[in-house]
Amino acid sequence: MPNKHLRAVFVIAAFMAGPACGAQQPTGPAAGPSREGAPEADRGPDPRVQALEEELSAAKRELDALKTESEQLRKSETELKAKADEAEALQKKLTEVVGKFGDVTTEDGMVRVELVDKILFPVGEADLTDNGREVLAQVGAALKDIEDKQVWVQGHTDDSPIVIRKPKKGEDPKAKKGDKNAKDAKDAKADAKAAKEEATPEPNDAVLPFVTNWELSAARALTVVHYLQDEAKIDPSRLAAVAFGQYRPSSKSKAKNRRIEIVLYPRAKLAPK
Repeated sequence: MPNKHLRAVFVIAAFMAGPACGAQQPTGPAAGPSREGAPEADRGPDPRVQALEEELSAAKRELDALKTESEQLRKSETELKAKADEAEALQKKLTEVVGKFGDVTTEDGMVRVELVDKILFPVGEADLTDNGREVLAQVGAALKDIEDKQVWVQGHTDDSPIVIRKPKKGEDPKAKKGDKNAKDAKDAKADAKAAKEEATPEPNDAVLPFVTNWELSAARALTVVHYLQDEAKIDPSRLAAVAFGQYRPSSKSKAKNRRIEIVLYPRAKLAPK
């Protein structure tokens, strides 16, 4: 780029020197006839001067283009720095909110909040714990003020299969511990022993609400989305629930793979057609 600027300077200097050199040429009758036998007054433009003028114009255009490109680069750098500063401030704010219950990272303009599942849910379930509600209440309050971000809730599990069992004859598949229809402790213990001796049942015999990790991860993601919408009052058009099951592990540790990720993206502007 400096060579192009020097070239433009040389062209301008040569253009200025051209007339000066021509002024030293003899004039009048003593000068004799000009080129091609025509008097000096009848000569056309000097080809050398024309060439210099054209080169000067080209150099000016090139210089203007370089100035425009430089201004665009400065503008882009300013915008990128502003986005980086914004992401850093958001990461710091969410880190203070999440604390020891998870991690907050930034990458390519995205902010990722990772929450371990044992804080949010009981084992194998998709209902929020009391601690989970408290954490999500703080996260939701922080997210509500960030209106230019989409909020994607991603459910992840480890690769341990969900244990399903076949209901006993006369057993209510929907009965849970503590329900009035549940058997007493003695019967429950006997059922548990008998269940261990049985072969693994077919999926359509399952009495658990989640047959595979797909269902569990989806249910947990939706639970968090519903909380953010209903309790934290976040605009639902910003929310999305995504299930990955066991197929996007982040670690060799099963405990770390059981997680909820809240990912913030730049908000897309959708216009109705």
